[in-house]
Amino acid sequence: MRPNRLFAVLLSQWLAVAAMGAAGPARAQAVEVPAVSAGQAPTEGAALVATRLRPGEHLHLDGTLSHPAWQRAPVHEAFVEKVPDLGAVPRQATRVQVLFDERALYVGVRALDPQPSLIRAPLVRHDGVNRTQDFVVVYLDAIGQRQSAQFFRVNAAGSTADGMHTAADDSEDFAPDFDFDAATARDAQGWTAVLRIPFASLRFSDEGRPAWRVMVARRMPREQFSMATSVLIPRDAPSFIATLQPLQGVELPEQHQFLTLRPSLTWRQSGQTPPGGARQRERTVDATLDLKWRPRPEWVIDATLNPDFSQVALDVPQLAGNTSFALSFPEKRPFFFESSDLLRSPTEALYTRSFTEPRWGLRSTWRGQRLSGSAFAIDDRGGGLVLLPGAFGTDAVGQPASRSLVARALVDTGGLQMGGLAVSRRYADDRGSNQVIGPDLAWQIDRAWRMRAQWLGSETSALPDAAGELRHGPIQRGHRAVLRVNWIGDNRDASLLLDDASEGFRHDTGFVNQVGVRRLESAYAFGWQQVGPLNELWVNLHANQARTRRDGLLVSRDLYAGLWMTGAHNFEWSIGWHGNHKLRTAPDAPLLNQHYWKSELTVTPAAWIPFLTASGRLGRLADVQANAVRPGGDASLTLTTRPLARLEFEPSVSTAWLERDGRRTYRETAAQVLAVWHFNPQQTLRAIVQRTSIDRLAEPGVAALADTGTVGSLTWAWRRSAGSVLYVGASRSRQGVAAVSRGNEIFVKLQVDADDLHGAFAF
Repeated sequence: MRPNRLFAVLLSQWLAVAAMGAAGPARAQAVEVPAVSAGQAPTEGAALVATRLRPGEHLHLDGTLSHPAWQRAPVHEAFVEKVPDLGAVPRQATRVQVLFDERALYVGVRALDPQPSLIRAPLVRHDGVNRTQDFVVVYLDAIGQRQSAQFFRVNAAGSTADGMHTAADDSEDFAPDFDFDAATARDAQGWTAVLRIPFASLRFSDEGRPAWRVMVARRMPREQFSMATSVLIPRDAPSFIATLQPLQGVELPEQHQFLTLRPSLTWRQSGQTPPGGARQRERTVDATLDLKWRPRPEWVIDATLNPDFSQVALDVPQLAGNTSFALSFPEKRPFFFESSDLLRSPTEALYTRSFTEPRWGLRSTWRGQRLSGSAFAIDDRGGGLVLLPGAFGTDAVGQPASRSLVARALVDTGGLQMGGLAVSRRYADDRGSNQVIGPDLAWQIDRAWRMRAQWLGSETSALPDAAGELRHGPIQRGHRAVLRVNWIGDNRDASLLLDDASEGFRHDTGFVNQVGVRRLESAYAFGWQQVGPLNELWVNLHANQARTRRDGLLVSRDLYAGLWMTGAHNFEWSIGWHGNHKLRTAPDAPLLNQHYWKSELTVTPAAWIPFLTASGRLGRLADVQANAVRPGGDASLTLTTRPLARLEFEPSVSTAWLERDGRRTYRETAAQVLAVWHFNPQQTLRAIVQRTSIDRLAEPGVAALADTGTVGSLTWAWRRSAGSVLYVGASRSRQGVAAVSRGNEIFVKLQVDADDLHGAFAF
């Protein structure tokens, strides 16, 4: 079956599944815990039991546990250390209770501390709650399969963070934002937190016998940074959320449907002055709308019109002057965040930043106990870049307007998850199309072994012409096959990756920056706990190699060994020696033999410098432009500081350089200074200054290059909730050395959640 026809069949079947049946009456959640397969969870923790609020009871969110309902709720206090001493009794006691009513769960946490003056409780931006602060976090898996969990954090000052944790790659994604509230209170015994998590923010199923899962964790940054969890997470657990414990007693709400409308309005005035040209001014007013509708517990429909976050969040600058491959950037638009873990696969098969400027989008997501999936359509104005990957680098052409259909489905049978992906992207003006389809799987074979695999086939008729534009041409086909195997022991880890991408493979809706190669990567690590002053010490051995599929030509090879260690003061340090890292920059080029040291460091030097991160390489590195190995290095440094209680000040800089005959022939720098003043947990004033520069001397076969760019922005933000936000900001930019272009912009952006608006005028 041809990919476009097969895609239509899959999409129609998926929509039929998503629309099946009328919503039946809500049922009380069963407290029985289903049998857990060997590959799913190594232990079963004691259940947390939720207590229902009585009719007429209302819980005021003040951060305290003084309401009489808390006195009736069972207390769970069997916390254990996760770090630094796995399984030990925590240094400070933690207690958790759960309440609920028709609309929400309430999680109350008592964090006892004999030295409350040492509690680190700074105000930070939303999603800025991290391990350098005292915080508690609630992980909730309302499907009960322990393959993903929504998490909700609050630090001791009341600042919040949230996101999704995905078991398949054991990663946390802070991009999704869920509606939830939290409040905290301090006292002589420590601090308390109450989180209100609406049922409308949770993704649960009303089918079968649902069994919710939960875990509460507490971070305590002192001289020895520690973490305690409400259930033991063994060293050899398949993932951080593999041992989520049952949450019993919750009754699903009678009214599970909801409709969320979030209109926004942006007024913008901008000016551009090209080199040697007259100033051009533009004034625009853009309206956007985000809609979210849940007609039944398992089914969510999203729609968006003219989404735009470009004024609010700047991409962090990256070094790109000495690489042949494209770089990726994180997603920031909420339309793509619904059940974001479903879009993940063994490869980065869905890169939603490839949709540059959507006009509209429509999405349907089904989340059941066994069957899950998401299908969406996007109408994109284009304007970005289409990546054209090769064996030795990534080319690109301008991106035309396009319309895309994407479907992703996943079947969960316990230790085995089987999925599929189908994508069809058609470019405007009959410029051709790109279609990709294929299956994938994730198999937790037993407690130690995990396998992930994916095969994708592509069919492309949008091909670049001599002028560097996409045109309709002869169909080009290709494939990509990936196999990942991981083994986890008590003090040993091993992994193997096989990646085979044919020359004709192209995935314009995924992130693929290299094809035409077969890649093999392997790693082995062994370690010890509590070694002298260190919490952990690991020895890491790595090997990777890539060869062209056509003739077996070696593209790269790297064999290296290193150490990784942790200790007090949030200390993490790794160092490795790459003594024979070979790289080829073109088919007819010789192998470049690099040798260098590589190191990464994280530490908390003081309470007012909660994070210092540094990394770098030093030795003889490849100059990909000159096709030579030269003395040089690269380094990056980020300082997260708190000079005042309400002020975040975060400078960062990355630089790279190469020398030729004792003279610096290439230098590139990307720097950012971020400052945030917190008026309160809801209001901030943020200033960002970013500067990039690159300077390369001319030599045979390499042209001289000199360029600089500076961007500055100032933004005041008021965040009433995840859906109601007001931004007022201004920015200025300057680009170029000899021929300079300048730009400036001022904007006001208001987004309102209709529910918040209704509540504000309710009497």
